[in-house]
Amino acid sequence: MISVEMMQGTYKPFLVLLSLFIAVFASYAAFHVAGRLNGSTTKNKLIWAIFGGFCLGGGIWSMHFVGMLAYDMGIAVTYDPLLFALSVVCAMVASILAFLILQFSHVKLINHLIGSVLIGAGIVSMHYIGMASMKLGADLIYDGTYVTLSGLIALAASFAALRLLSFVPSIEHPLKREAGFTGSSIIMGIAISGLHYTAMAGTYFKLNGDGIRPASSSFIGPEMLSVLITMVVMMISTTSIILAVFTRKVESSEDKSEYLEDLYQSIIHSATDAIVTAKQDGTITSWNRAAERIFGYDEEEAVGGDALKIIPALGQQWSGEKNMTGQLVELEGQHKDGRTFPIELSLSRQGRGDQGYYTGIVRDVSDRVKKNERIQELVYRDELTRLPNRRMLNEHLQYMLDQKAVFQVAVLFIDLDRFKNVNDVFGHQVGDGLLISTSERVSEELQEGEFIARQSGDEFVAVLPNANQYQAVQTANSLIQTLKRPFLVEGYELFVSASIGISMYPQNGKTAEELIRYADTAMYQSKNNSQVEFRFFTPDMNEEISKKLILESELRKGLEEEHFLLYYQPQVSVAEGDVKGYEALIRWQHPERGMVSPGDFIPLAEETGLIVPLGQWVLEEACRQMVSWLNQGKAVSRMSVNISAIQFQQPDFVQMVKDVLAETGLPAEFLELEMTESIVQDPEKSVPVMNEIREMGVKISLDDFGTGYSSLSYLKDYPLNTLKIDKSFVDNMEQGSKEKAIVDAIIHMAHRLEFNVIAEGIENESQLQLLSGKACEEYQGYYYSKPLPAESI
Repeated sequence: MISVEMMQGTYKPFLVLLSLFIAVFASYAAFHVAGRLNGSTTKNKLIWAIFGGFCLGGGIWSMHFVGMLAYDMGIAVTYDPLLFALSVVCAMVASILAFLILQFSHVKLINHLIGSVLIGAGIVSMHYIGMASMKLGADLIYDGTYVTLSGLIALAASFAALRLLSFVPSIEHPLKREAGFTGSSIIMGIAISGLHYTAMAGTYFKLNGDGIRPASSSFIGPEMLSVLITMVVMMISTTSIILAVFTRKVESSEDKSEYLEDLYQSIIHSATDAIVTAKQDGTITSWNRAAERIFGYDEEEAVGGDALKIIPALGQQWSGEKNMTGQLVELEGQHKDGRTFPIELSLSRQGRGDQGYYTGIVRDVSDRVKKNERIQELVYRDELTRLPNRRMLNEHLQYMLDQKAVFQVAVLFIDLDRFKNVNDVFGHQVGDGLLISTSERVSEELQEGEFIARQSGDEFVAVLPNANQYQAVQTANSLIQTLKRPFLVEGYELFVSASIGISMYPQNGKTAEELIRYADTAMYQSKNNSQVEFRFFTPDMNEEISKKLILESELRKGLEEEHFLLYYQPQVSVAEGDVKGYEALIRWQHPERGMVSPGDFIPLAEETGLIVPLGQWVLEEACRQMVSWLNQGKAVSRMSVNISAIQFQQPDFVQMVKDVLAETGLPAEFLELEMTESIVQDPEKSVPVMNEIREMGVKISLDDFGTGYSSLSYLKDYPLNTLKIDKSFVDNMEQGSKEKAIVDAIIHMAHRLEFNVIAEGIENESQLQLLSGKACEEYQGYYYSKPLPAESI
């Protein structure tokens, strides 16, 4: 029970509010300062902790002092300097320790508890030591309940403030971060003020022997002193806030600069292109990892060295001879091992005068250059022989003509004779090897400045700049002779010859296309004449080619419009004189030219491939006619149809014969197919086909026997029915014994092989009499009948 002699003072509301403001504002300043601890260096942490502790301790002291001024006890009050100073030091030290514990340890609940205990202890010690420093005519009596409550208020409010403050620095939004600082400051202000006014509520003054002394009549009253203290605290706190905010922005800016620098360095070193910086004099100052990979120098070797050792052409930039800045240029780079390689350089310059420096972005384009070269090869080079191809030939020759680089040019079109036979007999691998060897030989024969290209297949074109006709002849003869030498390919010894056509500029043409085309025309003229190995182009060749093209067009039209018809020549028994069969012979009834001889259009049909549909039409028409005669009761035993070598080589030839027989209804035994020696020169391919034909029941005769190149030994392998003696032997039979001997030998051999024999071209009685004595079974010729249309038979 408190004695009535004890007393309590009264409060001045203005100063109470002022003390609350000081507590909150000082806490706000201290927390801003303490916020700088996060992310600072160890040295800076200590400085900011001391500074923050000073602000918070000063705020606690200021709030207590103003709070005491607000408390009017009606007695004079003085302070013990030593105890008063100790109270301030306790508040500051406790605050400093609390901030250091929070910043040097991980953010955990225990740390917040320790920090709140320290700050609470600082507030309590400040208050009660400060109260003890008061000198007045009364003794202080404390109510234990209020003392305990004040300590709990200080501890709880400090814990809440620190807990909230720990999340504030991580808030990125400025307004939300400031709200966090403000909330923490208000709670801490409650801790400071709550302890003070709760403790004062439990504090009583017991007058001692000195009695009540009147209040001091100082010049400065309590209100004025409070305002001065507030101003000082406000100035210190405001300065602290400004300093904390300013340093935060500065450090943020520095952090951002450091981040950007780190980001820049990361980008530089992760770039796939070399990025090199050099001074105005070419001294290298920076070098990334891509530069190490591209040029072979590591950073220590490169930095401080001369940029010219990696890109020699930069000397043009340094000397002012050539400006490379601001553009993408292709240069040569120099590797550490001494090799050069293609690069792309993008060069930029920064700074002015001698203080300037260059930054180069360098890309190794070796792979791209190789790919481009490969593309150029595919576009302009023949894949097999590596010679220039047709496209490069045309472009090179035309460029030469357009630039007026020459006053005359010889173009030689070279074609290998019978090259197809090499492919057919030995295979395409051997054929390719022959073409490669041919290209090498031809290239060796040409002089410097002369040009050889592969046109297509087995065709080559040589271009001889500034060569006259005599020089063209010398080159053509040289090429022909070198190609006649045997080739050894894949173990095979091969012999070939060549046909060459020559055109001259400017006599024969003014463009590359004309010169090549005319040389090609001359080459075909040479090929068609086996006695001439090369020919010069002449204008009449063009006329001949033109006529051939017109005839080809009319031939196609005649096939479509059925201008063709068949004539039949009887095959007659020598002994009995009766007709045994007929040979079907094609005729062209041209609507304007009249009857066109087979000798004029059959070679063209074979050359153009029209012989295939034309030959099928002949077979179909002949079979239909034979069926018609058989239905009429004619005593005819066979219908002979000539087969072209091109027809015979068709994959579906046998099936075509079967289809025609099935469609026309002609029994197979009434059909005989006449083949020339050119068909049977390759027994491996021809014999199986001939066997299939014989198995169908169709007969086979060998036409013009003795005029080709087939061996007599082939006859034993061929499933033949008939041999036909060529007209050339019959014509000369009356003039000498040699021809008679040849005819006798053919007939005798055919009988021994069990072949039927037919003599062609019997024109008179004496020829027939000679045959009669030689046991020749049949003949055909104008002596008996010329070929006639069906209705005239």
